[in-house]
Amino acid sequence: MNPFHSKLVAIFIFLCLISLSCGPSLLARTSPTATPTKTPKPPPSATPTPAPPTDTPTPSPTPSPTSTATATIAPTEEPTATLPPLELTPTETPLPVEPTTTPVPAEPTATLAPTDTPQPEVAYKIVHFKVLGEGENNGGIFNAGGQHFIFLTVLDAAGNGLDGAIVKDANGSSLEVVTGSKGPGKAEISMEYEPYKLYVAADPAGPTTSEISNQMSTLYPHIPDVVGKLGDINNEYSVCPTPEIRCTPPFYNVHFSYEITFQKVR
Repeated sequence: MNPFHSKLVAIFIFLCLISLSCGPSLLARTSPTATPTKTPKPPPSATPTPAPPTDTPTPSPTPSPTSTATATIAPTEEPTATLPPLELTPTETPLPVEPTTTPVPAEPTATLAPTDTPQPEVAYKIVHFKVLGEGENNGGIFNAGGQHFIFLTVLDAAGNGLDGAIVKDANGSSLEVVTGSKGPGKAEISMEYEPYKLYVAADPAGPTTSEISNQMSTLYPHIPDVVGKLGDINNEYSVCPTPEIRCTPPFYNVHFSYEITFQKVR
């Protein structure tokens, strides 16, 4: 190598050493572009500073929503208070339907019971009534000495036989019997074919009122009066041993009698 080249190499090496020793400052001075690369880095460090805004929502704003929640709860309670009155009013409206119960005062129909009392009060009432059947009617009822009479008695208010009382037939026959012919207040009526419903038409004081008896007859009696009285069910000739057996009138093969007593009550 010639001396000239050796010098150049030495200069180059020298320059390299110098550049290495002060390279960073020289790079900062000479290359402005290097600074911008460092400047962008600080900005990101500045960006974390916005973290404070994240702290701002955390402070106490959270209790404030609780207050709002309470405010919302209050309104929910208010509507519930308004709803009950609305429900009460509809329940009151059906109650007016209960006017259907107002007809219940129509129970004055029960007052019809007093109509039983308004039935005309009578002066004479029937105080004794009896069918004289088997074993009570002169020993028999099948034409063997059996009688067919109505044994009539009329009493005054004190229970004494009342003579001169006139007894008639409500069926409209011409029957008219005056008591006293068979003893104090007594009379007898022979039953043949006509049925009789007796009542006291008059007494010594004049015309009067009276209860009316059931129909009395040997052919067409009032059935409930004779059931079981005119022979046992085992007797083939018995009449009305039960309401279902041999109990259809007229009854031609049986004789029986009645006892009836009227007494003055007012």
